[in-house]
Amino acid sequence: MEDVVIIGGGPAGLACAWHLAEGGLSPLVLEAAPFPRDKVCGDALSGKVVSVLQRLGGEALIRQMAAESFVLRASALVFVNDRGDRVRLSLPGEVMGFTAPRYAWDAWLWSQAPRNIRLRPKTPVLRIERAERHWVIHLPQGERLYARYLIGADGVASKVRPWVYTYRRARRPPVYSAIRVYAAYSVMPGELELHYVPPYLPGYWWAFAMAGGQVNIGIGGPPQIARSVSFRQGIRHLLGEKAPKAIAGHGIPLYRAGAPLTAPGCALIGDAGHLVDPFTGEGIGNALLSGYRLAQAILRAQPADLFTWDARDTYEKPLHHELKTEMRVSTWLHRLSRSPLMVRWLLRRLSQRPDLQKTLQDMLFQPEKRLELYSPKFYWQLLGF
Repeated sequence: MEDVVIIGGGPAGLACAWHLAEGGLSPLVLEAAPFPRDKVCGDALSGKVVSVLQRLGGEALIRQMAAESFVLRASALVFVNDRGDRVRLSLPGEVMGFTAPRYAWDAWLWSQAPRNIRLRPKTPVLRIERAERHWVIHLPQGERLYARYLIGADGVASKVRPWVYTYRRARRPPVYSAIRVYAAYSVMPGELELHYVPPYLPGYWWAFAMAGGQVNIGIGGPPQIARSVSFRQGIRHLLGEKAPKAIAGHGIPLYRAGAPLTAPGCALIGDAGHLVDPFTGEGIGNALLSGYRLAQAILRAQPADLFTWDARDTYEKPLHHELKTEMRVSTWLHRLSRSPLMVRWLLRRLSQRPDLQKTLQDMLFQPEKRLELYSPKFYWQLLGF
């Protein structure tokens, strides 16, 4: 009988297992694929990613990561509209961001993890049952595992999520669609370009500079847009003959305030919990943070009966509170970006106002100032008052 089983070995599952291991536990992690393995993603590692990694491995872990040949230090976010207006926001010196292909980065991060984590790659979970006093996890070839507490870090198609949502009588938030390729494309080294243009709004297409001169290019948007517009044709139009024949796709589970993350005996972290930023589409930071916070809650509570323990008050509510300001602003900007005219006007005005670009830079990179994006004052300034 296992105390804690984590399904999914991505950033959320790894962060949770890492902190549990630091607390003296030896969690079992089940990962369907072998490492290294690919993951459709923008590959951007934000300041929040760096912050959680510092808590797990200290400054030495960040230095080691930055020195890896597949990692590139990010220098700026660049927002572009359909008229070619560009707003470049340099990353402040104290804010570290990187890009790294998930194929290499996930495997590298596991190589740094505590040795008392028991990782089982190539172990897909087929089915989950809730018995009278434990969970039954069905694996290939008739193998079964038994656990007192189950953590869903298994992404957009989580097998743990239905148990949480059924218990809480909740409806699932929308899942956006995304595709991604690696190709030769003209992007300045270290820059992350976000193109907010029709017909993808309130989604966007991106071009992120990577190490070695390659570029991560992708398109993401809501399901109704994905049904009417071929994202793959969009990539082929951007790249022409340089577009690869095979273009991988993936779902993006956007954040929704108050979305359930727990039920007795189980919890959701990362993409399984719908924690992706609605405006930027960035999910690795909240994946790491949620895994770390759940591990904290388990270690602090030390519940006598993990199978009946519900982490709603110790993990779910505090996490939503921690993300409240950031996600509130991101959700509002996401709704604002549904209008092509608004996006076009906003980026045009910002491109003409270096002083407001600095204000926006402070708002985006300093969480305590982010609510100012919600203030009419900022938009009065845009109007020239």
